[in-house]
Amino acid sequence: MSDVESFVRFCESEFGSAVMDREAAYIEQYVAPDDQILDVGCGIGSLEERFTDYDIVGIDISEAMVRTARQRTPAPFLVGDARTLPVQTDAVDAVVFVATLEFISEVDVVLQEATRVLRPGGRIVALILNTRSEYVQSNLQRDGSYFQQMVHRDSEALADRVLDTVDGTQEYFLGIADETVVESSDPTTAAVTAVVGTPIGDSK
Repeated sequence: MSDVESFVRFCESEFGSAVMDREAAYIEQYVAPDDQILDVGCGIGSLEERFTDYDIVGIDISEAMVRTARQRTPAPFLVGDARTLPVQTDAVDAVVFVATLEFISEVDVVLQEATRVLRPGGRIVALILNTRSEYVQSNLQRDGSYFQQMVHRDSEALADRVLDTVDGTQEYFLGIADETVVESSDPTTAAVTAVVGTPIGDSK
């Protein structure tokens, strides 16, 4: 089964849909309806499906992911590399990463690009798979799991690298217990650590 087929199956399952709903609700706290949002590593467009009233553009390096995203929702999508975003400088109000940074080795370059395309006062919202959680650990050990493609398997260190770029906060959310989404900020059950902030030294 291809990565695209696996993502579609996950997102269309009751559990996967609940996960995506919770992630979208979290992001919604930090963006306004009139913001221009760039979703980097958009995959099959799950966030865009839930942000129909927002000005959001999805970008992914995988042509297959983007092709599928375009079939699932009318939002605009681009094929592109997070390290060299095909987006003008000072063009967006928010850059969102949903389970993206942990799969890219050149994180610092990606964060520099995110900072470049942000307007003054713009926000970075990074949702990172929490490798301290039982859910993520179990998937890292499961044969065939997409999680095994993660480059960064220390989510705390990765979150710290994001916090080196932004003046912001970090918190845990998206509790998962037996494939059920629950409210939890406990690092052992919360599947995501979120970092939200404005680039440090933002004087553009």
